[in-house]
This record gives sequence, C-alpha cells and structure tokens, in this order.
Amino acid sequence: MTARAYAPANAVARHLVTVEDFKTYAAPALEAAPLWVPGRCFNPACGCAFTPARSWQVYCSTSCERAGTAEFRRWGHRMALPLLAWRVNKYQPGDTAAGELARVARRHVTEAQSAWLRERAAAIEAAGCGS
Repeated sequence: MTARAYAPANAVARHLVTVEDFKTYAAPALEAAPLWVPGRCFNPACGCAFTPARSWQVYCSTSCERAGTAEFRRWGHRMALPLLAWRVNKYQPGDTAAGELARVARRHVTEAQSAWLRERAAAIEAAGCGS
C-alpha cells in the first residue's frame, strides 16, 4: 500500500495509509457471515429493498450512504480514544494505573458497542422494514 503525499487537515480519512478498510481486510469472513442482506439498505432507519447497481452496494441511495457514514463517524469518534488507550496499555500489569486504564477503556468500548446496537435495533424497529 502506498502513502498519500497529501492528507486534508480536518477531514475524516477515506483511505487509511497503513491498513486497508475492513471490507477489504475481512472480505472472505464478511462473505461467509455478512453484516447486511444484499438488496436491503444497511441504513437501519431505512431498511428498504432495492436492486443493487454493484455487488458491493449496501445502501439504497446516496442519502442513506451519507447517513451510514455519519453513524459510523459518530460512534467511531466515541470509541477511538478508548480503543487507543486499551491497545497502548493492554499488556500493563493489572495492579498499575495503566492496567486500570486498559480495563476502563475496554469497558467503555463494550458499553459503547452495546449502546450502538440498541440504537440500531430501535431505528430498525421504528422503520419497520427489518434491515
């Protein structure tokens, strides 16, 4: 993978410099256990059936894709710092401040993930389409 010469100062990166996106990285695993139903919009507030124009299309429209990007950004920003804190301190002894920080960060990520799933489930229910 090659590094880009220019990276916008305040934009959320679309192309990571060091690691490919998760859909590429986990393609065989996602194919075996997909997170979305082909032809059903992955936006939990929509969930409508559509005919994909491309095999990799997971949203029915640009507006649903933007809503999905905003959802991922909102939750990703909440989890980024605790994920970093957890990884930095993962192997620290448990009886140290750094070890405690790793445990707190891990708990926070778990709670945020659960809250995200609850939010998606509520949106799916409100949409009534079974995304």
